[in-house]
Amino acid sequence: MTTTLRAWLVLFVFLTSCFASVNVTAQNYPSKPVTIVVPYGPGSGNDMIAREIGQRLTEQLGVTFVVENKAGATGNIAMDYTAQAKPDGYTMILTSTSSIIYQVSNTIRTTMSKDFTPIAFVAGLPYVLAVPPSVPAKTLKELAALAKAKPGEMNYNGPAGSMSAFLGSLFKSGAGVDMVMVPYKATSDAQVDVLAGRIQLWITTSASALPLVKGGKVTALAVTGEKRLGALPDVPTAIEAGFATMTPDISFFLLGPAGIPADIVTKLNTSVNTALKTQAMQDRLASFATAIKMGSPDDVKNHIASETARWQAAVKNEVLSK
Repeated sequence: MTTTLRAWLVLFVFLTSCFASVNVTAQNYPSKPVTIVVPYGPGSGNDMIAREIGQRLTEQLGVTFVVENKAGATGNIAMDYTAQAKPDGYTMILTSTSSIIYQVSNTIRTTMSKDFTPIAFVAGLPYVLAVPPSVPAKTLKELAALAKAKPGEMNYNGPAGSMSAFLGSLFKSGAGVDMVMVPYKATSDAQVDVLAGRIQLWITTSASALPLVKGGKVTALAVTGEKRLGALPDVPTAIEAGFATMTPDISFFLLGPAGIPADIVTKLNTSVNTALKTQAMQDRLASFATAIKMGSPDDVKNHIASETARWQAAVKNEVLSK
């Protein structure tokens, strides 16, 4: 055997063993516990959703999916940690639209489009536009008519740079009205002033609004997102109410470090979507006032791109502070 032929044979054996190793790894995944990183503390929306999907994946795939809370720096400690992990499918993060908003309005070390592998959607958390009993509006158009009659006299909650402020700005532009944003540290902080009638339009998450809506303390006029919320089936979407631009909600999705093998991503995506189709998972998410959200890894990738563009435009137009 010539030296050249021997060299080619060695190379062939080496490459064959490499490909075989890759295939075995993908076929056997997962073979050890998988970590789902959460960028906020226990009890947060991300945490509750991560624990639910983690439990279902544990049951499906036969290994433990462990939730690890890494709170701090508005979620960026967890994002940095995940981006630097080995891209083998054993570390992922349950993040959300909030991280997209933060990354376009602040200087950060990692970006979703470059440093992460999209895996799967998990849930969507719509916002609710509600009014207290002192506001005699039953629809967004009726609210718009009241605001037009009292320019600069009606208030809605902020703070600047938040989803509430952005949605309030979309309502004002869509309705052609002049309303004043009152800043609060969190949307739930405005609740006291809403009940006292000092805030005429409360823009908050469905999780915050649902108890007051169910208790008759506020009237829900519309929800954001593409579909009605299961917990409020009689409340129209903002699109149905005539405000086509008011679609933003908080989407929760799984990302891994950049470079996870495609077949592992496919297996994870299929497993997540299978879990989301179960009635038990749908009921559990509904109890958090969230809805299931499914899609392919490419759907997640496209969502990140479109939402990044949306919020970059919001920064440019000074709807968000940077």
